[in-house]
Amino acid sequence: MKYTFSIVCYVMILSGLLISSAPAQSKLDRDISIHVKQTKLSALLDTIGKRNSFYFSYSNDQINADSLVNLSIDHQPLSVVLDSLFKGNVEYKESPGYVVLRLAPNELTLKAENVGGKEQSYYISGYILDEHSGLGIPNASIYEKRLLISTLSDQKGYFKIRVKAAGMITLTVSKEFYKDASVNFLTDVTIGLKPREPDYNQQSNPDKAAKSWLGRIFISSKLRTQGINLRNYFASAPFQTSLTPGLSSRGMMSSQVVNHFSFNLIGGYTAGLDGVEFAYIFNINRLDVKYLQVAGLFNVTGGNFNGLQIAGIGNNVLKKVNGIQLATTYNMVTDSVKGLQIGGIFNSTKGSVNGVQLSSILNFAKKNSSGFRIAGIANITGDTAKGAQLAMLFNKAKVMNGFSFGLVNITDTLNGYALGLLNISVNGYHRIMAYSSDIAPVNLAFKTGNQKLYAVLSAGVNPADRLTYFTLGYGLGHDFILNNRYSISAEISSQTLLANKWSQTHSVNRLSALVNFKMNPKISFFAGPSFNMYFDKGPLNEQEQFIRNKPGLMDIGRNKAWIGWTAGVSFL
Repeated sequence: MKYTFSIVCYVMILSGLLISSAPAQSKLDRDISIHVKQTKLSALLDTIGKRNSFYFSYSNDQINADSLVNLSIDHQPLSVVLDSLFKGNVEYKESPGYVVLRLAPNELTLKAENVGGKEQSYYISGYILDEHSGLGIPNASIYEKRLLISTLSDQKGYFKIRVKAAGMITLTVSKEFYKDASVNFLTDVTIGLKPREPDYNQQSNPDKAAKSWLGRIFISSKLRTQGINLRNYFASAPFQTSLTPGLSSRGMMSSQVVNHFSFNLIGGYTAGLDGVEFAYIFNINRLDVKYLQVAGLFNVTGGNFNGLQIAGIGNNVLKKVNGIQLATTYNMVTDSVKGLQIGGIFNSTKGSVNGVQLSSILNFAKKNSSGFRIAGIANITGDTAKGAQLAMLFNKAKVMNGFSFGLVNITDTLNGYALGLLNISVNGYHRIMAYSSDIAPVNLAFKTGNQKLYAVLSAGVNPADRLTYFTLGYGLGHDFILNNRYSISAEISSQTLLANKWSQTHSVNRLSALVNFKMNPKISFFAGPSFNMYFDKGPLNEQEQFIRNKPGLMDIGRNKAWIGWTAGVSFL
């Protein structure tokens, strides 16, 4: 059966005024009065938006928000105000809560040349032309919003699109820096099509996912061009399937569609997800993703992620994460994380982390971290670390407010507790101590941490005639501050005694109470008693040398105990 078409003879040039069918509700019809001089464009748009309970959305790459403007208008529609500001070079579109601004100084037209085919399945072909020069426009997107079909024009502006539907359809043309244009096509028999409302996502940059390293490998130039042309148009659909990006049940419109279920045999490239998505190799989504996403190798999300994300190698989210990320190699997030991250090698967040991070090598948060973090090598926080963090090698943060456990803890400001061999902080202890004790007459120690919890590394020598031995020790302590000059230190430490050219070792555990007197800001004196426990390991003659003349010597099983002493000076 041959189709007869009549091309409705109006081309709807959506030039900066895309006015809704209910003028009283249109944002572009709002009555505006405003008077400003030498005011930043961004501030002016913010003021207008706040007064009328909506926001302006625009790209700083296209519109210079820092430019200074002068404007004096009374009781004019918003569309007139915008025309006065942008001189007709910007296109305006409305979406819930937003007015979208897009640089579009040029105009185009769709010239349909041929319409033909079978019933409910036909082709429309023609040219996309620059209205000023009359030349064909390459790489323009031609699409039908309700049917979610699309194509791109070739280098001469020619296009051909297949339509499977009866009734009226509307082909819309979009091209970067051009105003949108639409053409209606009517068949002799009109059958209504269920409308599909577009969704404008203003919080995400839909081009970021395609610019990621995975996007640069798998996303074709045609799909990237389509994304640029249709940057602010997105729709939703129940499901889609893909072999690879572009080879999809949604064709080239897959990058503009948010799906409830998505299955990608190799990999897929969609607008977003509001449900479940699986891929054997990779998933790439331009906008937000929720609730479950699983990929054999990689997931790339251009917007926010909410839910559970699992990848065989890595997850890369370009906005916020609220949920759980699991990957055998890495999880990378451009904004903040709230929830659980488990990365086989590392977790990296350019914003803040609030929750749990587990990795075999590194957990990194560029801003703040709070919660619980475990890393095989290091936990690094750019600003403030709260909660607990444990690392085999080191923890680093600008400010530490919680508990840190690692071989080395490094911070500018230590307000919490750091437990490690060295605890280095600008506002904390970094004291050198020289002292004598009943264990060894000559000792040097290095004290780091703060008054809440500090660590002491010590070394000493006992140059006796019959038995010379060396000592190496490690201890922890807490300072009870009495006033500006006096404090009491409670310490527990363990010292290893090395004798007979270090071939024999002995251990002494000490519990000390030291009184500190600060003579000046740099020099303090300290002294106090200690309770010592000696562990019987060496030959009998060496034991006798260690414990000889110890006051109050006590037998505790096979071990010996006595009361000792410590006295010395510390340099700040």
